[in-house]
Amino acid sequence: MSVIFVILSILVGLVALYSASLDFRGDPQIMELMQRLGYRPGFERFLGVIKVLGAVGLFLGIVVHFIGVLAALGLTIYMLLAIRAHFRASDPVKEALPAFVLMILSATTLIVGLLG
Repeated sequence: MSVIFVILSILVGLVALYSASLDFRGDPQIMELMQRLGYRPGFERFLGVIKVLGAVGLFLGIVVHFIGVLAALGLTIYMLLAIRAHFRASDPVKEALPAFVLMILSATTLIVGLLG
């Protein structure tokens, strides 16, 4: 396992946990975003659970490599779906930028994990 995989796993995991904390706290920006994207109230908590599971998978992947690879795949797919939701809602590109950056980081973690 490469040092880059470990660093990316920790970075992406921490970002996913921070994002999940916003979901669980009911951050006003998240609540407004969920409404704008057309999701029912409370759906953000479900998304937070997915992010926490992805982060835990990345952290466990430092010890059990294939779990980290699967977690990186899951978070990459999650972020692709988030980007799609933004574009379906006709959001400006800047609104989808955080999801895009996290998708790139997750995909990079996945690729590094598959190569290592």
